[in-house]
Amino acid sequence: MTPVPRSRTASLAAYTSAIVLTAVLGSGCGTQSDSPPPAGKGATAPGEGRASAPAARVLLTGQLEAALPNQFSIPVDLDQSRTRKAWNNADATYCQSEGWPDEWCGEALTFGLAAFTNLEDQELAIRLISFSDATTAARLFKGEGTVDEVGENPPGDEIDGFEIGSSGSPVWTGKGINVRQGAVIAKIEYTWEAGTDIPSGRLLSLTAMVVQRIQQAQAGKPPTASAR
Repeated sequence: MTPVPRSRTASLAAYTSAIVLTAVLGSGCGTQSDSPPPAGKGATAPGEGRASAPAARVLLTGQLEAALPNQFSIPVDLDQSRTRKAWNNADATYCQSEGWPDEWCGEALTFGLAAFTNLEDQELAIRLISFSDATTAARLFKGEGTVDEVGENPPGDEIDGFEIGSSGSPVWTGKGINVRQGAVIAKIEYTWEAGTDIPSGRLLSLTAMVVQRIQQAQAGKPPTASAR
């Protein structure tokens, strides 16, 4: 099970243990069309109770997929795309197969995955999941971190870091960040083979880019933010 958001009581820079990234790179189901949200997910009709602030806007499948980074927005040393898809949540088992908690899948509208590699010693997976409103996303996120752990102006409404760790041969290490922007939660998982030289600040740079792309999509604009 992919780690659930946890408290950032330790600095992100202090995380040292890691596991090999085992992202599910597709469930055999292609991208869904932007049909209305599935029944029972708490979505509102246009103009009926939905918050007007861009950060609270719901992202349907096509909008969520556009918010996912592509190979042109990822650093050039990590831009080999493995997958980039989004799904509506008509069948929650697809959501569960992407490692989201059952409770989240029970309330999600859409979710997506973009995965990248350098085909050698680095892997990146970025997952997005969108809910009917920011209140629902905030309740599920349960972030407890403080801004001093990621700087004075951390990206997103809430942010938490987590360790990725296990043993293996060769041993891989990694770090992850969960971040909420309005009704959307992103999970960024970055792993690499032990001993690989990783640029300082790479994970936070990727996180800031993901948040900016979500904000652009929520504002009805084409997502163009890049980490290059």
